[in-house]
Amino acid sequence: MQHIYDAVHNHIEMKTSGALLVTGDWGSGKTYYLKNILFPKLEQETGLIPVIVSLFGATDKNSIASKVFFAYLDKKAGDKKLSAASISKIAHNFFEAVPKLKQYVDLNKLLASSGEDLFRFIPKEKLLICFDDLERISDKINPEDFLGMVNELVENKGNKVLIIANEDEIKGGIKFKEKTIEKTVHFSNDMAAIFDSIAAGYTTPKFKAYLVKQKAEILRSLTADHEQEAINKELAVSFANIRSLKFVIEHFRIVFELIDKNLDINDTLVQRQLKGCWLFILAITIEFKKPGNISFTDKKNLDQSAGPVNFDDVKSLFNQADEPEEATADEWAYRAWFVDTYFKRLSEPYIFLPGVYDLITAGYSIGEAKFLADLNTGYNITDGAVNPAHELLSRFTTGGYWFFTDAEFKPALQQLLTYAGEGKLEDPVSYLNAGVYLLGFSDILGVSKDEIAKKLQVGLEVYLGASKNNILIETQLDMVAGHFEEPHLQDLIAFIKSGFKQRQTEEIKEEAQSMETLFVHNLSAFVKELLPRNPNMRSPDKQLFDQMDTAVIDQAIQQWQPADIMNLASYLKIRYLDPSFADRLTDEIPFLETLKDKLTGYQEPGKELSTHLYRSQLVPRLEACIAKLKSFLKDSEPEADQNPA
Repeated sequence: MQHIYDAVHNHIEMKTSGALLVTGDWGSGKTYYLKNILFPKLEQETGLIPVIVSLFGATDKNSIASKVFFAYLDKKAGDKKLSAASISKIAHNFFEAVPKLKQYVDLNKLLASSGEDLFRFIPKEKLLICFDDLERISDKINPEDFLGMVNELVENKGNKVLIIANEDEIKGGIKFKEKTIEKTVHFSNDMAAIFDSIAAGYTTPKFKAYLVKQKAEILRSLTADHEQEAINKELAVSFANIRSLKFVIEHFRIVFELIDKNLDINDTLVQRQLKGCWLFILAITIEFKKPGNISFTDKKNLDQSAGPVNFDDVKSLFNQADEPEEATADEWAYRAWFVDTYFKRLSEPYIFLPGVYDLITAGYSIGEAKFLADLNTGYNITDGAVNPAHELLSRFTTGGYWFFTDAEFKPALQQLLTYAGEGKLEDPVSYLNAGVYLLGFSDILGVSKDEIAKKLQVGLEVYLGASKNNILIETQLDMVAGHFEEPHLQDLIAFIKSGFKQRQTEEIKEEAQSMETLFVHNLSAFVKELLPRNPNMRSPDKQLFDQMDTAVIDQAIQQWQPADIMNLASYLKIRYLDPSFADRLTDEIPFLETLKDKLTGYQEPGKELSTHLYRSQLVPRLEACIAKLKSFLKDSEPEADQNPA
C-alpha cells in the first residue's frame, strides 16, 4: 500500500491546487485502510490531524460543513468526546467572556445552521479534511455545489482535502473533475495488512493465534482464480470487500469457539474441519449478500448432502459432445457452480452445515450438539475416524480426477471399486457418482462395464439392507436421476428405486405389527400415534389398516373402554372425512368393513356402555368413512360409453 501512503503524504507536504481522489470498489477497504492504518501512521510521523466525514445521508452543504466542524472538535477532544450540549456551553461561556463578539457572530446560527461559515473556525495547517462516499451523496445536493465547496476549501482557505469514492459508480462521472481533483489514486487493497489489522482487534488468545497461524491459508481462500473472466472479476471484488471479511471472521469465531470447546483444535482432522467451516462461512456469506440469491428459506439445494458429478468434467468419458449453454433454473446446476467456485478450486470437499447457515442467514444461535453431529456426518466420521471410501470418492468429485498422478490413478480406481462393491459408501448418489468414474475409465481398470455395474449393485444391496427408509434421500435421487444418462447408471437408479420400494413395504409391515399390538391393548396410544403432528399442515397419512390382520379385531373390541371408542371415532373422522388425502387409502376398505360388521353384531354382558357407543358412534362413523373411500373408487372408474356402437 506504499503508493497510497506516498500519494497522501505528498499531497499534504506539497503545494496543491485541488483535492486528492482515492477511488476503488465498494467494500474494498478504502475507508478502513485510511482510517485504521494510514492516518494513524501519518499522525504519528507528521502531527497531521485527519478528519473523516461521510457524505452518505447528508442533505445540504450546511450539514456537511457541520459534520466537518464537529468531527474536528471530536478529534481535538480525543477520548473526551464532545457532545453538542457541551460545545454549546463552552461557546456560550466564550461569548460571555468576549461580549463584543456578539455584535458580529450569532451564536445560535453558529451552532445550528451557520453552514460554511463554520470552516473559519478550523485551522488549515496540519489538517486533512476527508470526504467519504461521494457516490452516495444525496440527490438533494447538487454535486457541482459540493465540488464548489471543495474548491473553496482548497483554493481560498488553503485546506488539504481528500475525497474517497467509487468513481465507477458515479453516474456521468465527476463533472468539472479537472477543476476540483488534482490527482487520482486507484486503491487496490493489501489484504495481508488489512487481515493483520482485523486479527489484531481480537483479544481471545486461541482464536487470535489461529488467525495468525492460518493467515496464508485464509488469504489463499481470498484469491480469485476462476477460469471464467467474468466470475473471476466478480469474485475478486467480493473477496476484497472488507465488510464481508469482517463479517466472515466474526461468524467463524463463533464456530471456532464451539469446536475448541468440544474438540482438540490441534488434531489433524479437526484442523480440516475448521478449514471447511471457514470456506463454508466465506462462500455462504458472499452468496447471501448478493441481492435475490440464497436466503434462510431458499437454499437452492446447497443443503443437499450429495449432488451429481459435475458432468462438464466428465462428458468426454461418455462421448458426450459439448452443447450450447442455456439459461437454466436447475438448482443442481447452481449447487455444482457453487461447489466449483468456492471449494473445488481449492481442492476442498463441500460440507453443508445447517446450524452455521442459519446463523449467517437468520442470526439463529447454533445448537451445539446438533452442530457437532452435523460436522461428523458431513465429514463421514464414525467413532472418530473418517470413512476412507468417501475420502477417496471426494478426490475424484471435488479435487478433480486429473489431480491424480499416473502412478496413483489406476490403484485409486481399483480401490474405489472395492469400496463401492463392499457397500462402504453411505448414500445412493455416491454410488452413482462412483459409477461415473468407474464406468468411464473401465478400459484403464481392465474390467467390463457389466462387471462394474454388477459390483455396484452388490454394494447397493449392502447399503439398502443396512439403512432405513428416508424420504429426503429418495427425493434427492429423483432430483438428480436425469443427470446420469449412461445406460448402466440408469439401470442402477431403477435398482435403487426398487430397493426403496421393497424396504418401504417391509417397514410398513413391521410398523403394522407394532401398531396391531397397540390397536388391541392400548387404543388411545394407537390413536395418538396416528394423529397428525401439525394439525394446521396435513401431509398424506401412511397406509396402515390394509397391512393389519383382521383376526385381531375380535380380541381388540373385547378390551376397548368407552373413552377409547370415542377417541377412535374422532380419529376416523380426521383420517377419512376431514379435508385430507383419503383417496390414497382405499386399500383399507376391507379392514374397515370387517370392523364394522364385528361391531354391528357385538353383544357382551357387563359392557352396555361400550355396546351403546359401538352402535351409536363408531358404526355410523365407519359407514361414513367406507362410503367416502368407495366414492374415490367410483370416481376413478372410466365413464361408460354413452354412444355404444
